[in-house]
Amino acid sequence: MKPKIDEILDILIIEVIKGRSIEDCLKEYPEFADVLKPLLKLAANIQDLPKPEPHRDAIAATLREMNRVTTKERQKEIRFPYRKIFTLKPVIARSIAVILFVIFIVLASLPFSANSLPGDPLYPVKLLGEKTKYIITINRERKAELHLLFAERRTEELLLTFKEGTEINKDLLSAMLNEAKLAFKYSESLTEEHSAKLIGKIKKCNRYQMGVLQKIKPLVSSSDAAVINEALTLCSERHHCIECKLNPELNNEQSPCRCWDKYYIWE
Repeated sequence: MKPKIDEILDILIIEVIKGRSIEDCLKEYPEFADVLKPLLKLAANIQDLPKPEPHRDAIAATLREMNRVTTKERQKEIRFPYRKIFTLKPVIARSIAVILFVIFIVLASLPFSANSLPGDPLYPVKLLGEKTKYIITINRERKAELHLLFAERRTEELLLTFKEGTEINKDLLSAMLNEAKLAFKYSESLTEEHSAKLIGKIKKCNRYQMGVLQKIKPLVSSSDAAVINEALTLCSERHHCIECKLNPELNNEQSPCRCWDKYYIWE
């Protein structure tokens, strides 16, 4: 089980920005401390840089110029320069054509790739569609819900691709748990009301994942038994953490819950 250092760096940068000390962050990944420490220091220094404050007179002058240009443009007849399309350089024109063709193919293939599984020709299109949808989504709550949707999809794919006595798809196992983890991280930056609503959905997703793992546990090969047990233990810890989040009076522990902190990658 080896975490990817670029993913660890993303998580720790967020923690440093929130105010957590670099030394405390590095305690979780001592094996990568030499690489992560200078990068985290750089992120902290960038965060501490003073924010520029524009001069009022400069702002006023800029607004006056913008108003002048806007008024002038409104007086012109708006015409689309169709002729410029035909004056593009061949390399640029070909690049635009290729990009538009790829976008068209991806969009046209999405309905057909919805039910594809790992190993199917259209499965990469399915993943690309998910990433595209996530990138163009701005709302943080909606981004968290997309992570939950992807977590449930990977869980369903794990169940559909599993055959008794064969090895489980560890990429799907890692992905389904990590997508749920990313959704949980968003709950920390939402309002109390929206956070509680999101955590309730995460609880439902975690329960679904536990059910699938318990279903395939008796059928896995001996080499995968330890992996399934580890994943089930993680889901159980997450369930306890969720209950404490939703019902703070049940939490008698002083130490924070760490079961949502790390990425899990089984090989």
